Amino acid sequence: MSVNKMTAEERIVATINLEPVDRVVCAPLIDQYAGQFAGMTNKEFMWSWEKSMQAIEKLAKTYPVWDSNAYMQYSRTASVVQRAGVARIKLPGKELEDDNAQYQIHEYEAMTREDYAILKEKGFMEFRMTFLERAHGVNRETVIAGMQDIAKLRDEELAATLKRGQSATWAAIMGVIPFDFLSMTRSMDKFYKDMFQIGDQLEELLWIINDAVIAGSEKVVEATGVNRVFVGGVRGAGQFISKKHFERFVWPYLKVMVEKMVAKNIVPILHFDADWTKNLEYFLDLPKKKFVLELDSATDIFKAKEILTGHCAIKGDVSPSLFTVASVAEIDEYCKKLITEVGKDGGLLYSCGCSMPMNARHENVKAFFDAVEKYGKYN
Repeated sequence: MSVNKMTAEERIVATINLEPVDRVVCAPLIDQYAGQFAGMTNKEFMWSWEKSMQAIEKLAKTYPVWDSNAYMQYSRTASVVQRAGVARIKLPGKELEDDNAQYQIHEYEAMTREDYAILKEKGFMEFRMTFLERAHGVNRETVIAGMQDIAKLRDEELAATLKRGQSATWAAIMGVIPFDFLSMTRSMDKFYKDMFQIGDQLEELLWIINDAVIAGSEKVVEATGVNRVFVGGVRGAGQFISKKHFERFVWPYLKVMVEKMVAKNIVPILHFDADWTKNLEYFLDLPKKKFVLELDSATDIFKAKEILTGHCAIKGDVSPSLFTVASVAEIDEYCKKLITEVGKDGGLLYSCGCSMPMNARHENVKAFFDAVEKYGKYN
């Protein structure tokens, strides 16, 4: 196929299917950096949806090679974050005095061990709603209104993304794997104690969450028409827990989740931060060419390519340090290696490691995008 003859959507679909493409998919996850690029404070960016949309638009026009935009309202919209965000958040211009501060996630024990009874007896939604009420210090009506706004903003961003000619990396953020969800609601240290002390009780609860994530994914795909969904994972990585606990509390649920999503024609984008290098071979047991493994630069992405070649697409993974403190030559060198080695024979969604850092150097961001044209075109 001739160079640059595919649409953004055709390119991402072919890459996930491990089919030939005209050039590498450029799919960085960008939120607060866009505000810095547009010359506004992070307070302006996060507290004004209109300004944040303008900033994203400006960045996309400057770098039209940016193929695929990701829906990230949780990290862009303070009015949503403080009512229905995934955790308690400290925001610029509110809890944080510096108007240009990066928002901060505050981890604490919002749900006690006794609250597991809510999940078991009343189900996932009641447990989640109780957590959000406590995390944000608001009532149920406020949480529901925040969720409704999230859906509204999601639809607006999807429309703007498609109007620009980009593809949507995913339809929505479906949350995290069950292990991580309970860890976030209980706090990391409390949940790890639960894992050792009441592991038998957790197994049943994790299946309840698993079923809820699958059902929610089906609904959001129906609502948006985009069959790719974000599923996060961090705390279940080999960096943090043993193989024994991974095989008991993480892998069975993740495997079933992916298999059931695939059966419903849903493509999970496994946004897995932290170091999963020890766990990479497990992903060979997931359906071939039906999911994406997204890595944040902690996992050895070149090892991932070695193990998973011909099995799944890989997304990543230019690190925050390369964007913030490296020279232009250094980031260009890594981008070339990433595109030519991990992108060899296809299957690469070229991206930053997790989200592009808010304090990225503008010249390094330019080098990141320039590398697509320099190294990412295929014959």
